[in-house]
Amino acid sequence: MERFKNLASTQLNGAIDNSATTIAVDSAMGFAGGDFRILVDSEIMKVTGVSGLSLTVQRGVEGTAPTSHADDSPVRHILTVGALDAHDRNDLAIYDASANKPAAGVPGRIFLPTDAIYFERDNGSAWEKLGPLWPLSPPQVADFPTWVNQGSATAVDNKGAIFMQTPGTASASNIRAIVKSYPTPPFAVEMAFIPYVFRGDYYYSYVGGVCIYDNVSTKLQTYGLYDQYPNLRGWNYTSPTAASGAITGWPSGGNYPSQHASLIWLKYEDDNTNRKISVSIDGYTWSQLVSRPRTDFLTPTHIGLFLDGYQYSYTTNIGSTFVHWKQS
Repeated sequence: MERFKNLASTQLNGAIDNSATTIAVDSAMGFAGGDFRILVDSEIMKVTGVSGLSLTVQRGVEGTAPTSHADDSPVRHILTVGALDAHDRNDLAIYDASANKPAAGVPGRIFLPTDAIYFERDNGSAWEKLGPLWPLSPPQVADFPTWVNQGSATAVDNKGAIFMQTPGTASASNIRAIVKSYPTPPFAVEMAFIPYVFRGDYYYSYVGGVCIYDNVSTKLQTYGLYDQYPNLRGWNYTSPTAASGAITGWPSGGNYPSQHASLIWLKYEDDNTNRKISVSIDGYTWSQLVSRPRTDFLTPTHIGLFLDGYQYSYTTNIGSTFVHWKQS
């Protein structure tokens, strides 16, 4: 860890040439320990060790030129851009593969592994694992410029993600969706969202997920969280207000029991032959629910995010926060 000290200064005790890596000074007061930076004339040096009145240094750091310096040249402890960058990068937070994690010993330091879902905190003697964490690619409303059956539903950018909301209705399905043009296959989309809903046997709704849409026939196919119990539902719609039935091959007749989790992960793939839908509990390991011919029920022109305001006996608002949308 680089050290900092206010107003520490001394003078060279003897001239040095442009290659010396040990220099003598008149006083080492304020220069205790090592790993700090000094300025001698116009040359910046990094001190890596202090022994009595001798400083071990790296010469000509931060683009300055190693030069000769006369006896009694001022030596000043300084704060530089390089020191601040090193402090931010190496002393406070480290981003690297787990195998490159340094030894513990700097309390409060954070290690962010590139190959794990947790982060670690240095307690001064050991690294403590905390988490889990997930890399997210938050979508924005501008990414989905077209509404399907908007009604009084809304979609807004909120704290870096999309919050969608629609008033509930006790009459029938009412799919509200924001969509964009369907990508050219092959492609895959991973997404995650946080549902806002009260669960119950007689109070249910389709609280969100991924949908595909055919703007010629107005058909939709939806994949997402169905509040009752809850279930992951795959359903066909001949229009945004007319449910047709379960997607062929979807487990449990269209309603697959879901894990109780605050973050729901779904993956949609089109390999130019089949459409595949998968689910995950962590965004890393995926379990495929169904694979169907890519023109099954509809030929999609758009893909996007949806809610359904239908509730069995209540009409409170339904909402979800969509926190991740990553296309590959």
